[in-house]
Amino acid sequence: MKKIIVILALLVLFPAISFAGGPISAYKLDSVKITQVPSEKPKMVAVEYAFDDLSKVKKHFTVGLGFGGNPLIGFVEKDGFGYPKCEYGVTCVAGYGYTWISGQPTEKQIKNALEAIRSKNGAFADAKKLPSMVREEVGIKELKYVEFGTFAALVPLNLEMGTMWVLNDNTRTRLGFGLPTLISFGINFDF
Repeated sequence: MKKIIVILALLVLFPAISFAGGPISAYKLDSVKITQVPSEKPKMVAVEYAFDDLSKVKKHFTVGLGFGGNPLIGFVEKDGFGYPKCEYGVTCVAGYGYTWISGQPTEKQIKNALEAIRSKNGAFADAKKLPSMVREEVGIKELKYVEFGTFAALVPLNLEMGTMWVLNDNTRTRLGFGLPTLISFGINFDF
């Protein structure tokens, strides 16, 4: 009985093993033609009505590198055009800081920029590119800031002031001076 089972198993397995690695039918690369690369169309928004949606201030998570009052982990509140209003979180000097940011464009400047974009590019624009287009048109990339916070556990007060630059929709950098940190610099990535 065992011999019969072994013989049947070999008869079943031997043909399967012998055909493994056999010829595979495949298309020649010359015969496959790509007629059109599928691409995803960007979401378009009406430039005329973009101000209402993008002027709303939202809270974003931020992670940073640097020294001084620059937040390592925290939150930034900014509008849809990428201009921050304030930020707060754990700073690089093991403290907590709250930063007020000023110098953002006025409502009139943004509306004029949107009108200029509309006259140049038409009534609709790519939703992802519109904030950077507005910042380019307005021309304001440099903002001023004042920070109040703590410096480690030893000094309960840290005051700083300086300049912040908006590099793109999600990246900001800063350079400032204060007491007791003397110099503050860093870069933040907003999510």
